[in-house]
Amino acid sequence: MGGLANSRFPQPQFDSGHAVPQAVHPAFAECVPPWADVLVLALALTVAVWLIRKVRSRRWILVFSLACIAWFGFVRHGCICPVGSVQNVAVAAWNGGGLSWHVAALFALPLLTALLFGRVFCGAVCPLGALQDLFIVKPQRLPGALDAVLRVVPPAVLSAGIVYAVNGAGYLICRTDPFVGFFRRGAPLPMLLAGMAVLLLGMVIARPYCRYFCPYGVLLEVCGWLAWKRVDVTGQTCVNCRLCAGTCPVDAIAVPRPALTDAARDRQFRRFLAMLALSPVLIAGGMVAGWLSGPFAARAHPDVAVVERLTGTTPADEDLYPEIEALKRTGKSLEWAEERAEKTTRRFRMGCMWAGFFMWVVIVLRVLALTRLQRRSSHEADRVRCVACGRCFAACPKNQRGTGSAAD
Repeated sequence: MGGLANSRFPQPQFDSGHAVPQAVHPAFAECVPPWADVLVLALALTVAVWLIRKVRSRRWILVFSLACIAWFGFVRHGCICPVGSVQNVAVAAWNGGGLSWHVAALFALPLLTALLFGRVFCGAVCPLGALQDLFIVKPQRLPGALDAVLRVVPPAVLSAGIVYAVNGAGYLICRTDPFVGFFRRGAPLPMLLAGMAVLLLGMVIARPYCRYFCPYGVLLEVCGWLAWKRVDVTGQTCVNCRLCAGTCPVDAIAVPRPALTDAARDRQFRRFLAMLALSPVLIAGGMVAGWLSGPFAARAHPDVAVVERLTGTTPADEDLYPEIEALKRTGKSLEWAEERAEKTTRRFRMGCMWAGFFMWVVIVLRVLALTRLQRRSSHEADRVRCVACGRCFAACPKNQRGTGSAAD
C-alpha cells in the first residue's frame, strides 16, 4: 500500500534549478549625487580658507587634511577630481560642448578660491597633496638650477595631457596619477610601485608630485600669483627671525630683498632686455620641436597604432593582434586605415606645436620674472609656490594664542 500511495501521490520536487537572486546593495559612494560632490568640495574649500586665515593652526589643518583624504580619496576614489577635470574641460571646449555642470564646478572652484585666497586647495583639500604631506620627514632643498628644470615638467604634462585628450588618445593625466592604486584599493603593480616611490621620495623632497608633476598646479600657480589675499606667514608685523624659511618644506618663503644699487639695477635691466629679445626665437624653436615630436606622440592613438602594427607584422602573425582583427571585421582596407592615421598624425603635429608654444611662453615668463626689480623688507609667503600647509604658522613666534591666531 505504501508503494502504491507513493506512485499515486509523488513527493513534490522543490529543486527546479532556479537561482534565487541575491540582494546587491550599491556602494555608498555610488549613492552620492553629483551636486553633493560639488557641495562638499565648496564646504571643504570654505573650511580650508577659515583654518588658514582665521584659525592659523597647523594642527587643525593637518586634522582637516586627514578628513579630506578619507572622503575625496578613499570614499570618492579621487574621481572626478579637479586635477583630472582639466582633460574633460579641454575635450568639451574642443568639441564645443558636452561638459556636465558638476565637472565644470569641480574644475573651477579650486581655481576661483586660489584667485581669492591663494592655493588653499593644495594645503588640505586635495587628497594627492595631503597624502604626500603626511610623509614629509626631513625635506631637503634642491639646487636652484635643478629646481628650475624640474618645474618645467608640470606645464609639459598639462600640454601633453590636453593634446592626448582632445585627439582621442586617452586621458594621460589620469593614467599617470601615482595614487589611483591607493585610493581605489586596487591597481596594476607598476602603478602601486610608482605611488610608493613618490611617497618615499617625498620623505626628503617634499610634495614631489605637487611641485614637479601636477598639471593642475600650473593653473593654481597662475591664480595664486593673481590672488586677492595671499597666505600670510603671520597676521602681525614680521620680525625677520627666519624661522618660517627654515620650516617651509617646499621653499616657498620669499626672504627680504634690499634695494639694488644703480649699477645692479642697470645690469638687471640689460638682462631683461636680452631675454625679451631672445624670447621669440625660443618660442619659435619650441613650436618647431613640438611639430617634429607630433608623429611620436600620435603613436598612442589607436588609428596610428594599428597601421604601425599592420606594416610591421607578417600576414601569418596578424591573427595574434586584436586590433588587426578588429580592423578586418570592419571590412576597411589598409589604405583607408593609413589615411585615418595620417589625419590623426597631422592633428597631433598641430597640437604638439601649440603645446611647445605654451611651454616656452611659460619658461620665458618665469625667466623674465627673475629680473623684476622688487624690494622686500620682510619674510613673505611666495604667492606661486606656497601650498598653504600651515607649517610656518607654528614656527612664527608672532602667531600666539590670545592675539586672534594660533601657533600649534
